[in-house]
Amino acid sequence: MGTTAILTLIILIATTLGFIFNIAPGGLVSMTAAIALALVGAVSPADVFSPMGGTTVALVMTMIVLGYALFHVGVAKKMAQAIVKIVGKSESRIMIAVVIVALILSAVCSGVAVVAVLLPIVISICLEANISVSRQLIPLSFAASIGCNLTLVGAASNVVVAGVLENADVPFLSFFELGKVGLPLCILFIIYFLLIGKRLLRNGDTSNQEYIQRLTAKSKDDENFNTRKASITVIVLAAVFVAMALDLDRFPMYFVAGIGVVVLRLTNCINEKEFFESIDLSTLFIVSGLMTLATGVSKSGLAAAIANGFIAFLGDNPSKMIVLLAVLVITCILTNLMSNTGAAALLTPVFLPIAQTLGVNPVAIGVAICVGASMPFLTPYGSGTNTLLIAPGNLTVRDFFVPGIGLTIVSIIGSMIFIPLAFPL
Repeated sequence: MGTTAILTLIILIATTLGFIFNIAPGGLVSMTAAIALALVGAVSPADVFSPMGGTTVALVMTMIVLGYALFHVGVAKKMAQAIVKIVGKSESRIMIAVVIVALILSAVCSGVAVVAVLLPIVISICLEANISVSRQLIPLSFAASIGCNLTLVGAASNVVVAGVLENADVPFLSFFELGKVGLPLCILFIIYFLLIGKRLLRNGDTSNQEYIQRLTAKSKDDENFNTRKASITVIVLAAVFVAMALDLDRFPMYFVAGIGVVVLRLTNCINEKEFFESIDLSTLFIVSGLMTLATGVSKSGLAAAIANGFIAFLGDNPSKMIVLLAVLVITCILTNLMSNTGAAALLTPVFLPIAQTLGVNPVAIGVAICVGASMPFLTPYGSGTNTLLIAPGNLTVRDFFVPGIGLTIVSIIGSMIFIPLAFPL
């Protein structure tokens, strides 16, 4: 491991400690890490701030605005009342409802977009049912990540894996085939959180009350409910989700979300002041800084060093199940340190020739990479679905890791069972 990779590892550890012990606001911690990476040469100075103008931050920002619009026109409150009327005020039943909706939407849409839109609805549900807001955020985020295994287009990392394998003349999966593994994993996820994971969530409500008050302050009372604005907002959001699900090259997700925001502004569902009020700068700084951290992990060689170390650990003639386990573990580790797309792009060309040399089904290995890349359950770094919730939930690394470690183990064990059954090694 080179000097730059070692320094990147130190910065990664220091950033983790900063979040765990709440040494400073999350945006400051993440941006300090980004600047430190530039100072040690892991990234360029331009890399520190380039995410601010990048498509991921644009997607996060526009989806936050769309989600805010649900609150502003009163739709979130109406939906919350309807859901509470159906499932009651039980935390467990509400958790099931939130998780199922997130799982279904994330099968065809970006997990970040799903979390951004569901966040105001979940907050409104919790306020209506008088339960902890923060305890619902972790299941929401994890569901948006693992639900992407239901279809091939559920996550960009899935598409990356498919592209690499197809370029190597390895026929991969059709639209729903990944669901042979993804569906049972989603069922395991629900069972785990109801029986174990819920007990590991932090007690009480740690959510940012200032954030919630700012969000709910603009919510219309029932007597002021504007049917026209509510209808337009719902139609726009539905259109955005459909366009994202179609995944047209000409209309990428961030562009579609931007169109949705413009339509809401032109129809006066939100005004210019409300547009800027809805954007939480702390969240954008956290997302941007952690994106740079993920870039540094990749560019410094730290990610490759982790992968190569595991490969060397396997030995010369490992069993096929050991290879599958190694792929899952390595991918899972890296997706918690860098983006799931980056982990998939890094590991697929590494593991494909290894699988072919060892006589392991490359399709099964591709599926393992897809599944492993959807397990960012240990840190806030690997997925925008996690980082998006840090500010509103006042969440720390502990909040992700404690319930996430058990879910990671359950997901890996489930993958070791279902991948060979669906795609024999």
